[in-house]
Amino acid sequence: MGFGGGRFARVVGEFEAAVRGDAAALPLAFDVLLAASRQASDAELRAAAPRLAALLPRLGQGPDSTVAGVERGADAAGCAPPVLERVRVAFEEAAVLVEGWAAEGRDEPSLADYDTYGYGPVVAWRALPRFEAAALVLLRYPAVRRALGGAGRAAHLAAVARCGARFRRLGHAFAVLDDEPVLAVHRPTGARFALRASGLGDNFQLHTLLAHALIGGGHLPGQAPSRTAVACCRDRDGAAPFTEAFALGAADGSRVRNRDRLADVPVAGGARLIVLDEVPRPRTWQVRRLLPGTAGELVLEGVLDRVLPPEG
Repeated sequence: MGFGGGRFARVVGEFEAAVRGDAAALPLAFDVLLAASRQASDAELRAAAPRLAALLPRLGQGPDSTVAGVERGADAAGCAPPVLERVRVAFEEAAVLVEGWAAEGRDEPSLADYDTYGYGPVVAWRALPRFEAAALVLLRYPAVRRALGGAGRAAHLAAVARCGARFRRLGHAFAVLDDEPVLAVHRPTGARFALRASGLGDNFQLHTLLAHALIGGGHLPGQAPSRTAVACCRDRDGAAPFTEAFALGAADGSRVRNRDRLADVPVAGGARLIVLDEVPRPRTWQVRRLLPGTAGELVLEGVLDRVLPPEG
């Protein structure tokens, strides 16, 4: 149920005023905003989200991560730049603490960390789950991912990587590529296929959709994935069994691991080149989207060398 009568908009206005000039009123205005946001309608939050996102550079640690998550149903492309920039800063601040723990052989905070590393890194670390959640929502949208650009993506990936493996999913989200050319070469036959990938969270997803396009499309022999497995790798929630179709490799002879990302595959000739080999003992696993809410696709654009003769 919404507030009606513009009450939520007035609460947002009071919070803006406190952020911009009345520091003494900020704690109360922040508490009122939190309470109001829980009762506001989606339409009210959509209207307020750009105003709240624009305040992030002015906010101190604590309120910023909460406000970053308030943009429920908002225009993602409009809100993303200040939110994602604050996400990057939070991860960089927290990295000071994480790297200090690593040097000491720890992986959890203690009260002494406030004295050792300062207030900022500790508070940033505690806020990371909220920032991660906000970023994962925004990065579902291709327009947001494209707007990052190569330099922006690299900066975010570096910041997230400094905070350890527990944020692997966010690292994959920042690494998602769209409209990315892929060249698949089937070593046993020499067949080559031009494809284009978008929204893939990991190479489990890529592997399944490669098998669908190339085996399911009748271009290579083998066992094609089920419709359910393909749907779970595109836009359907849940998981389904998939039997390994290929051994994936890169042009330089290195292995392309299923748990890694398409962005990790080296570019050769303007495309991510993947070598497909036979699998002596195929394994079966459950496939799903690593990034729920992010639609994935792999489109076959051209068969460069045909191997199997047409039926009939």
